[in-house]
Amino acid sequence: MQTIGIDVAKDSLVGVRIDKSSRVKDTYAVINNPETIAQFLDTVTKKWKKLVIGSEATGYYHQALALACLDREIPFRLLNPIVTKQFTRATVRKRKTDLSDAFIIAKLVMQQEGTLLTKGMFNPGKPAIRTAIKLNQMEQMLVLMQQKLQLINMDESLIKQLHICQEQLQDAQKIFRRFAGNAVDKKLHTLLMSIPGVGTTIATTLIAELGDITRFPNGTCLVAFTGLDPKVKQSGSTLHHNTHITKRGSPNLRRVIFLAASIAQRCDVELKTYYEKKRGEGKFYKEATVAVARKLLYRVYAVWKRQTPFVVR
Repeated sequence: MQTIGIDVAKDSLVGVRIDKSSRVKDTYAVINNPETIAQFLDTVTKKWKKLVIGSEATGYYHQALALACLDREIPFRLLNPIVTKQFTRATVRKRKTDLSDAFIIAKLVMQQEGTLLTKGMFNPGKPAIRTAIKLNQMEQMLVLMQQKLQLINMDESLIKQLHICQEQLQDAQKIFRRFAGNAVDKKLHTLLMSIPGVGTTIATTLIAELGDITRFPNGTCLVAFTGLDPKVKQSGSTLHHNTHITKRGSPNLRRVIFLAASIAQRCDVELKTYYEKKRGEGKFYKEATVAVARKLLYRVYAVWKRQTPFVVR
């Protein structure tokens, strides 16, 4: 099995191929566009039938490379930049170049680090729903602007312009959310909506953000991926627990599951009891709701994995 690590930038890809002993055998410099990537992959696949390629998650810059690999049935591993950064810090020489980064990525890929991507993870609903969320944030900013201008008795014609912008943003949100809803699996969407607290938009966001539930061995891994697992610090025999969460992963995913939890703990008997128990232990609203969100994620995992609707006990 040949391993190639790719350091991805907006306009270029720098690659390193290593052998089983982690020795550099080849280096590559490729322009980051579909045509050049296709030529590069066609060349390396002619030389080696068994090949695995990996890169860091870099916004959307790695997407063309990943999709081209999946089209050719080349396994592609996507690394969290935090992992590569930690690996670099652990080395004696803290060298930072494109080639050294590609080499580190290749070593981590050879150790089977990172997420093995599938085409299902590139659902167009994901950028659509994220755009809708950003448009909503812009709308909230406009609301605050209008309130401020009204306080200082600004000319109504100017305030009206902001209101027009707000309406346009609302229309754009509806279009993007509708597109995202049409891009996700309808059966799965209905199944997730059987969970208390999960409505149309939340179900769409969960499917778009998570992509493929089978990449998580269990619900605990899903909680960790969402960034809702608590931080733990250990020094010697002393183990410190606190209420802070790791906050790794998508903030959009954390936001919707927190929103779902805040709804579910009001209407679901089991979750309401659990929430009140946490409040009774001295937890603040946010801390108790995060605990409920973790329980809700286990429900999401079970419903999605088993492909059966949630049944209230």
